[in-house]
Amino acid sequence: MSTSIDSIARQAIGKDWNLYAALLQHWSEIVGEDYARSTTPVKISFPKGKPNEEKWAQGRRQDGTLHIRLPQGLVMEFTFLTEQVRQRIAAFFGYSAIARIVFEPYYGEAKTPSAAPPPPDPALLANLNEVVQPIESEELRTALASFGAALSPLNRR
Repeated sequence: MSTSIDSIARQAIGKDWNLYAALLQHWSEIVGEDYARSTTPVKISFPKGKPNEEKWAQGRRQDGTLHIRLPQGLVMEFTFLTEQVRQRIAAFFGYSAIARIVFEPYYGEAKTPSAAPPPPDPALLANLNEVVQPIESEELRTALASFGAALSPLNRR
């Protein structure tokens, strides 16, 4: 399965998908919670041509261009933060992967945090506990009960 995922990700994002995936996963740590709610890294592109041997010494691509999608009204404010974001990305990865940041502004509302899911139905939880009770493994029983509880709000829709 991991081979398939790797192949699909490389086709969709390119050979630097691991760098992009790590950036997505830790975006809120890099730019902060407030900016992470309204900005999204879209892609990372690197210069074409033969790589500089010095920059590829450790197998790390450098001098990339990071494309960030953000609301039009935030472009001016975020422009003043690009150097700080670049430095935070370099600190996070341990090397200077990004040399440039390009904005892809859109018109519309900024993302808002989603509301917390409603609490699970007590009757459904009781039913779940009854269903998983015969399972001998305590760890598996707990995991399945938690999984069912997490899915319970979906059953109300």
